Amino acid sequence: MLKIMMYMFPRQFGLHNVFTSQVDFSKTSQKFQDYTLREEEIAPAFQPKPGQTGIQMPKIPKRLRGDLEQLVERLQTRHGRCSYVELLRHYCPCVFDRPHRTRKPKMEKDFISSHKPKQSQLVLTASRRRRAFSQKPPEKVWTDTQLPALPECKSLVDLATPTSQVSAFCQAVLSKIIPHKFWGDEDVQKHNESMIMQKIDHFVKLRRFETMSLHEMSQDLKIPDITWLQPPGSAGQKPSKTDTAKRHEIFHEFLYFVFDSLLIPLIRNNFYVTESNTHRYQVFYFRHEVWKHIAEPAMADLKADMFEEVRLDEALAVLQSRRLGFSQVRLLPKGDKLRPIMNLRRRALTRGASKTLGPSINTILGPVHTLLKLERDTNPSKLGSTMFSVSDIYTRLKLFKESLGPSHDKLYFAKIDVKAAFDTIPQPAVIKLMGSIPSQDKYTIMKHAEVKPGERALLEGEKSSSKTIRRWHATALAEGEPFNFTTRLERDLARKKKNTVFVDSAMRKTHSVGELLRLLTQHVEQNLVKVGKKYYRQKIGIPQGSVLSSFLCNYFYADLEAQYLGFLASPDTLLLRLIDDFLLVTLDQGKAVRFVDTMHQGVPDYGVVVNPAKTLVNFDMLHDGTPVRKVDGQAGFPYCGTTINCQTLDITKDRQRDANLDVSASLTVDFGRTPGQNFQRKVLNAFKIQSHLMFYDTSHNSTRTVLASLQGAFGETAKKMWAYLRCLGKSRQPSGELVELS
Repeated sequence: MLKIMMYMFPRQFGLHNVFTSQVDFSKTSQKFQDYTLREEEIAPAFQPKPGQTGIQMPKIPKRLRGDLEQLVERLQTRHGRCSYVELLRHYCPCVFDRPHRTRKPKMEKDFISSHKPKQSQLVLTASRRRRAFSQKPPEKVWTDTQLPALPECKSLVDLATPTSQVSAFCQAVLSKIIPHKFWGDEDVQKHNESMIMQKIDHFVKLRRFETMSLHEMSQDLKIPDITWLQPPGSAGQKPSKTDTAKRHEIFHEFLYFVFDSLLIPLIRNNFYVTESNTHRYQVFYFRHEVWKHIAEPAMADLKADMFEEVRLDEALAVLQSRRLGFSQVRLLPKGDKLRPIMNLRRRALTRGASKTLGPSINTILGPVHTLLKLERDTNPSKLGSTMFSVSDIYTRLKLFKESLGPSHDKLYFAKIDVKAAFDTIPQPAVIKLMGSIPSQDKYTIMKHAEVKPGERALLEGEKSSSKTIRRWHATALAEGEPFNFTTRLERDLARKKKNTVFVDSAMRKTHSVGELLRLLTQHVEQNLVKVGKKYYRQKIGIPQGSVLSSFLCNYFYADLEAQYLGFLASPDTLLLRLIDDFLLVTLDQGKAVRFVDTMHQGVPDYGVVVNPAKTLVNFDMLHDGTPVRKVDGQAGFPYCGTTINCQTLDITKDRQRDANLDVSASLTVDFGRTPGQNFQRKVLNAFKIQSHLMFYDTSHNSTRTVLASLQGAFGETAKKMWAYLRCLGKSRQPSGELVELS
């Protein structure tokens, strides 16, 4: 019981806590420390002092004695009696549930630690919701030969448990295991427990990147009236200011424990929590049994097609010989399939006795990325038709339209999408090609900081609480280029920046091309991926999560264009490519047909296989006797989130692509302080993101098109504003005056 109290109230026992202690960022990349295990920290408190024998029991702080000790014991007892599995099946049923009771899983007995000093008993007092991605189901209900089939569905996310059911399950469990006296007596207890259940519901329904502060959790709670927080002998007395502050301090620790060490592990041990590739910020909860049934076949295919197993001793030898670590893979729902995503931004523990975190793979690859950015700017011809953002569509189309003149013949459009582009690029070929990209023998990498005011600070005459934004940037200098920072600012660094302070640093390092290319080769040819306890090498393709993947793909496909699509190099033709999405606009129908035929036949040397279902043209065409999908000429031609008029080349936003997506799934709501300011900022940003010059340039688009784009932008902004207000709730909605001014 004493140990549980030390986990629940670490601040009162002088232990590391989220309220007064500093986070050691050399040991964690998270905002808060992970308090899953405190055994090493707690152990000294139980060690006998000099001259004493036996186990030394630390004293319980006075404010934690009495009623609280009994409540903690009851918490442990209620936990042991709680039927987690039956509650899960009742509130979150799935096809794998048996109709009869089964033995409780071991996790139930480990969910809250007993007083015995065993580390295994504290495994599930986790502190981060992010751990949901790697947990196993609490029990294996069926054998593999008995597994029933999942119901058929158009999208895998249809198999997820609704958030309302997850919320009901979490509320039911916490109501079962937490003694009601923790929330107070009689009316105070009913009020506080009701408010906490609302906070739990809100927590479960949070979208990606949304946060919930302890301040928000404790709002509307009657904390001073809770009996167990009162000091002994003070019943009926009015608390002093310091006593009230102490009551809040202790209760905030308890509240943090409930969410951090009870609610989050409960979710983690029963659900696989993930986002979707098609639902923006919405979060989905899959029962572990369901997710296992979905993910195992996909992971087996990956191991067979993309990966090859590496012996443990070989993998460890490779890791020991280089700075690059290993990556981890997870599967992301995308329609009725799963898309593998590798995390190369994760900092890994350094090898050896030290428990500090080393740099991530992407950080180590930073100098190579900086080199490629320099080559992109100095030798753009090597990138062919590559675009680096959607805004490049506007620049290229405008120049092409001007070259055609006011009157021109019919334009023929063809769009091609390469299937699994990153996963099919041959590694030896891309390594050989990248050896020809650097134009210098040595590159010097320099870093500088850019400091900008927060968004609200830019509004004149307003008091702003927004913090300044600081970003570090790396630039590469070719051999012989001047290092003078002021000269570089005037020449290029500050040319397109405003309201920015530039701060030079002493950090500079010179790298040889051979050194950087060896690092690139290691990354591509020896990309180690850890799945469970086994290591695998990616035998084909390039890592999707790599900071270099876009550059590698762009240079590789630019070489494909030079070798196989040279017939498109003429003034009457425009070829665009954003990563692996090709768009051809030409006056020559024969070139359009040849382009589609060439790509559909495949290019084995480049690993190119086209996805026929995504090919789109604006004219009648057959490939191998099969009609190619044709777009409705009146609707415009969709490409990378835009719609292009097939005759005038006017550009509008493609609003049909997200027509079936819930507006609230595209939002992230700030529930914390200054809700009115956050609301105003979000609404303005929703309009700004639709206000690119490509939509409003009357020298390229017709006036009618520009007005239609403006109307659509206002309409979409209004929908998002309405959805944002609904998400805030009535008590936190801004005044009507602010909405009018926005």
